[in-house]
Amino acid sequence: MRRRGAVRVVALGVTALVVSGLLAGCPASDEGGGAPRPRGEITFGVLAPLSGDMAERGQDLVDGAQMAAAEINDQGGVLGRQVRLAVEDGGCGPATGEQAATRLAAKNVVGMVGGLCEDAAVAAAKTAQATPFMVSSAPADRLLEAGLPSVFPMEGTVYQEALAAVHWMGYRSPQQVAVLGDGSPASQRLSGLVTDRVKADGLKVSMRSAAAKDPDLAELGSTVTSSKADFVYWTGTAQPGGRLVSALRQAGYTGYFMASAESDSPDFLQAAGGAAEDAYLTTAAGPQLLPAAAEWAARFKDRYRRDPGRDAMQAYDALRALVQAVRQAGDTDPSKVLDNLPRLEDFTTFTGTLRFAADHSLMYDNYVIAQVKGGKFTLASKLRTD
Repeated sequence: MRRRGAVRVVALGVTALVVSGLLAGCPASDEGGGAPRPRGEITFGVLAPLSGDMAERGQDLVDGAQMAAAEINDQGGVLGRQVRLAVEDGGCGPATGEQAATRLAAKNVVGMVGGLCEDAAVAAAKTAQATPFMVSSAPADRLLEAGLPSVFPMEGTVYQEALAAVHWMGYRSPQQVAVLGDGSPASQRLSGLVTDRVKADGLKVSMRSAAAKDPDLAELGSTVTSSKADFVYWTGTAQPGGRLVSALRQAGYTGYFMASAESDSPDFLQAAGGAAEDAYLTTAAGPQLLPAAAEWAARFKDRYRRDPGRDAMQAYDALRALVQAVRQAGDTDPSKVLDNLPRLEDFTTFTGTLRFAADHSLMYDNYVIAQVKGGKFTLASKLRTD
């Protein structure tokens, strides 16, 4: 493939998918009398918004953590002790996040998982600085910028999303790329990162639009068609990318289209209608896009009578990671658990090996490429290669 060297450089952000050990939290076999009954308890905190607009996602997060705890206990617990969860409503603001973390600290939790809302997660992390905090769902960048030694985000960074997008572009071999967005800070940042990476890989950027807060999509569609671009990447946050792909198709554009993770699936599909077919999306991996998570998702549905969301999957893996760090430490001292999180041994999630870089960002991020097929999103690529 052309630009093979450039694609190899971009691919450094991804690694081999390791399937073995994926369901380390599954119940143990009953053969040989089953696992020994745990004695005593080890308490982990769960921080999630359980009221307001984010309550549904917050409950999904809690359910994922509870499922992991139940399965770990079925296997004999950790260090011979039962896993117990202390759940607190962290809301979505700094004050509620701080209050929830204070309450959890008073319960002497060994570590915390959760943190769906960014403001609440940052405040909670600053409040409980000595407690390991696996932030399962909140965006990583602000947490990492705070430089808190106890925080380990389970989400990829904006830079890693840009790498994922350009990596996929390389496989499509476009001649000219149009990077489009709106005036929001998030859109401008991602647009800039993608544009720089595209140019570094030797691809031609035919146009970049990121100035207007609410761009005229029909006009933008005509401009893209005139520019001869054959790959469009949309980073806008003010409105779903589905509206743009619809405008592009109406203007006669026949090339590739991909939107950033901000264009969530329902809004994207509803806004695009039939024009969404074959469009791509860079997004954090969720259970519906991962065949390796199918059996786990079925067990979750059997337990909770509903399909799991990505927050449940992330919290499930986050709690398991904390438990693995406790096992490696052979101790429940939070400082010793904290020391072991950066060097988890052979620990895998549904996306592959979980390992953290020196700044506690994911060494191998969780971005995947989804594609619209038959009116729904399907997995086009995990990006992490064997």
